[in-house]
Amino acid sequence: MNDLREVLLQADPCQYETTPKGQREFQRRQVLAAVALRPANGSRAGWPRLAMGIAAFLAVVAVLSFGKLMNPLFVTEVQAAVRFEIKLAEDQAAAGLEKAKVAGANKFVYLHPEAIITNADIASSRLIAGTGPSDYGVSVEFKKEGAEKIQAATADRVGQHVAILIDGQLVAAPVIRTPISDSARVTGKFTRAQAERIVKGIGVS
Repeated sequence: MNDLREVLLQADPCQYETTPKGQREFQRRQVLAAVALRPANGSRAGWPRLAMGIAAFLAVVAVLSFGKLMNPLFVTEVQAAVRFEIKLAEDQAAAGLEKAKVAGANKFVYLHPEAIITNADIASSRLIAGTGPSDYGVSVEFKKEGAEKIQAATADRVGQHVAILIDGQLVAAPVIRTPISDSARVTGKFTRAQAERIVKGIGVS
């Protein structure tokens, strides 16, 4: 019968680990190094050193496993955040305003630098039907503080533009028909996947 050292030398002690290949190779070397501490002739004189070696290996595995939970370098899939902003916009250029093109349209507006609404002002977001049979949009509900801010900002701007930006890109610049209060709808021509990414990336549900 093979002893422990021979079994471990012939097997892959880390074959069921989900760690990256390079890290798994490091763990494998640690196991084999620990086993190498025991004399091959079966003498028990090397058992204390073997036990210490295995204990050290288990400590390394525990640290690496904890690190995989805590360290972003071990994360294989992360939901990308989406930066959502609502700004006031003008039809004409003026000092301090930034010219921006509406995505998918031959239209330009001039953005005020400050964002009225950001992700921190959103209470919930959801997928909605868009303007066409295969288009989708996003509806957002504001927190109380956010609703108060945008209502105050749009109360005297009926007939003017408000700009909705996703990750810094101007996706819509609708004309304000009535002061905005507790919610807004982004009805750009998004695919379902794009709209779902925005909903999830906003960071609330």
